[in-house]
Amino acid sequence: MFELQIIPAAILVLLLLLFITVSGNMSSRAKTTERLERKLDLVIKHLGIEGPAAEGIPPEALAEIDRCIWSDRRIEAIKLYRETTGHGLLEAKEWVDRRAASY
Repeated sequence: MFELQIIPAAILVLLLLLFITVSGNMSSRAKTTERLERKLDLVIKHLGIEGPAAEGIPPEALAEIDRCIWSDRRIEAIKLYRETTGHGLLEAKEWVDRRAASY
């Protein structure tokens, strides 16, 4: 009888350890990605590489659009550009495509 009570507790402990390990790996990857993005931003700025004009787009929104482009999430980038600027779908798509080509 005592052995039957230990099994669920052991499974629970194993699941908890698995969760802690997986969440630690995800956090580490997110930090690495953020660090790489900061370095890439510095390299782009140092080289003077510029995409299409970004007038009227707040820096935070532009950074998020760039992250979407770098992560190959162009539809999300187009949506963010449209929400930020109020431009139409075709103009937003063309702008995002030009920005992506400039990297």
